[in-house]
Amino acid sequence: MKYNLPQTGYTRLPEPTKAEVEMAIQKLSEKYHNAFSYDDAARFITLSRELKIWQEIEKDVDSDANITKEDAEKTQLIHKQKGENISLKRAYLEAEKGLVTVIATEMMRVTNELEALINGHLS
Repeated sequence: MKYNLPQTGYTRLPEPTKAEVEMAIQKLSEKYHNAFSYDDAARFITLSRELKIWQEIEKDVDSDANITKEDAEKTQLIHKQKGENISLKRAYLEAEKGLVTVIATEMMRVTNELEALINGHLS
């Protein structure tokens, strides 16, 4: 599985352009009836992009994107290091379970950050 992952330590998303941020400031300020700073609008754009990436990854997993044999073997090795020998079939399932868990966790983190950003402008 090769995915371009967002700014959570995996890779860096491109910084929003000045034009994108200015447009976001205008739209966010109109929608929430409160002025947004340049930094908050840029953060909103970055978080929105990150959420979109995680949603695309989730779609791939839901559409039976295959866990590779290499992924399963790595999972098998991790379990072996913990003292548990598992079959390759179970390793495939464990790898997929891990991926689904990471996706859900990251999507929750990003949506919580977006919510906190917006709520900071509502109070």
